[in-house]
Amino acid sequence: MDTFTKLQLPVVEDRLHGPNPAVSLNATYYEGQRVVYGRHSNSTWEALETLIGELEGGIGVSFASGQAAMFASSLLATSRLVISEDTYVGSRDLADFMNQRALIPCTYVAESSLRHPSGLTTLQEGDVLMIESPSNPLLVTYDIAALAAVCHQQGALLAVDNTVATPILQNPLGLGADIVVHSATKFISGHSDVLAGLVIVADEELARRLFEVRAVVGSIIGPVEAYLCFRGAKTLGVRVRHASASAAWLADALADRLGRNAVFYPGFDEKLVGEGRQQSSGGALLSLVLDGAERADRFVDALQVFHHATSLGGVESLAERRSKYSGEERLPVGLVRLSVGLEATEDLWADIDQALRIVGVERVN
Repeated sequence: MDTFTKLQLPVVEDRLHGPNPAVSLNATYYEGQRVVYGRHSNSTWEALETLIGELEGGIGVSFASGQAAMFASSLLATSRLVISEDTYVGSRDLADFMNQRALIPCTYVAESSLRHPSGLTTLQEGDVLMIESPSNPLLVTYDIAALAAVCHQQGALLAVDNTVATPILQNPLGLGADIVVHSATKFISGHSDVLAGLVIVADEELARRLFEVRAVVGSIIGPVEAYLCFRGAKTLGVRVRHASASAAWLADALADRLGRNAVFYPGFDEKLVGEGRQQSSGGALLSLVLDGAERADRFVDALQVFHHATSLGGVESLAERRSKYSGEERLPVGLVRLSVGLEATEDLWADIDQALRIVGVERVN
């Protein structure tokens, strides 16, 4: 399913007709209009929500950031939030924040338990199990259908952070998940100029609760940001497929150069990733592990086409050593995450190759 095939705007009376939604800047609405107040809804939000909802196969709800979307999703738990130990550091920060303030009980589950769902027997009625597949930055893929089945057997909901795979490569709701979360800051907007989040659910009651959380907390996306996400989503399929093809080539080349154990890439998981499988291709992220933090830092500094920055999913390629950040101490100290953009694949490889040569790396394993 490509973006263009699902580019349908919601039928609302206060938008302009054409290929793009109007940017509705109203905070105040007159009595008798469809919207009562600007914190409750906005036609520009609705256009984005409709588009991404259709791509994911559910009801979309937009938020001010990916972190706000994650927070709203956690509030769907009526018992506990059970979160994967190897999910995005911001999600783990959120779980710790809620634990420390007794907002929602949060507990962690090990990667090994998620890899073998039949052994996941500690879930309770009303839990939300939050995973990220592929995870960031170790890029582990999990069997979403198997995890969904185990969750439902125990009365829990499964939430999947689908930011890395995007709805172009993977649709968790179709695999049995209940909740899908996106940091739209990344691939969906795709141009490094927006903070935004989205949650997509198949169940109308869950959607109602999400809309309520957004209105009460006020974690609303700006109409300009919603428009930019909508515009970025028009090219989502083209961008993701191009970047994914480049990343797959780079991952193979790095595995040949450094050894397979020194490269993490979802495309190496032949059981879950590939045409006709859970995730149709490997995506645009890969990680490599060099010998020590100092060498990894010098490698990143030596890159010229890849930019040294914290983010992913934009048109430009980015690189960073992740373990230098608080909360990422679990990672190999020499792990460098690469977010592959839209530059020519041969230029990206030439950049990686010259940086490896500068730091004296021939082979790690």
